[in-house]
Amino acid sequence: MGQSPSQPGPAGTKFRVIGAGMSRTGTKTLNEALSILLDGPVHDSGIQSLGGPPEHIQTWLEIMELAPKSRSFSDEKKMDYLFSSILEGYVATMDCPAATLTPEIMRLYPDALVLCTTRSQESWWRSMEYMNGMMGTWYLPFVVMWLRKSQAYGVWRQRFQQIMIWRYGDDRILEGTKQKHEEHLRQVVPPEKLFFYNVSEGWEPLCKILGVPVPNQPFPHNNNANDARKVFHEHVIAGLASWVFVLAAVTMVIHYASSWTSRWAV
Repeated sequence: MGQSPSQPGPAGTKFRVIGAGMSRTGTKTLNEALSILLDGPVHDSGIQSLGGPPEHIQTWLEIMELAPKSRSFSDEKKMDYLFSSILEGYVATMDCPAATLTPEIMRLYPDALVLCTTRSQESWWRSMEYMNGMMGTWYLPFVVMWLRKSQAYGVWRQRFQQIMIWRYGDDRILEGTKQKHEEHLRQVVPPEKLFFYNVSEGWEPLCKILGVPVPNQPFPHNNNANDARKVFHEHVIAGLASWVFVLAAVTMVIHYASSWTSRWAV
């Protein structure tokens, strides 16, 4: 949850980068930087799978359910089809759950670079633990259940948990998950296609990786802890407001039903 979903570009837009960094490693910043450098929209899988168009939400839920169970050639082909249906028109993917499914996306886009944002373990875990504290609350799926763009969050969280267990042996993102994830990338991605990048380094190393000129504009900075907290509070407030509306509507229905029953009783 957070920020706005992007719209795909025209058919035939070249897919060039798999953003494989774990959440809270500068993925939102890289998202914006890639959209500038590659002149096209980036598919942020966290945003699209929770707040995107209904067809994207549903397709991501199907992908997340199928991935840990995929065993056969037909399963792989179905995964390829599902990915192609939501990634057409984008220049890159970003964030989780896509980052955890890097090998599966590589199968569809073998020429794409795998770009993993990273940061120091200590600063990453401090940021991730803070995010886990907000997004892992027991009440959040209940509070946002009437918000159209957040209704899938409970199912999303369950299926992401299954992906985490399948891929890393953790039932959620823990202190050691980033290290496991980056080691997994080293095992499954050809060395010549795998790049690690810290967004604090700015334009030059990123442009060198992509083989593009350095743009004449400031490097973006997006989605810090304050941004995340603001988005979380906005969703909670909107969710509580939706509950007020729903309860008011139910009360009115009960009132009118009671009045109608009383008239017939007389």
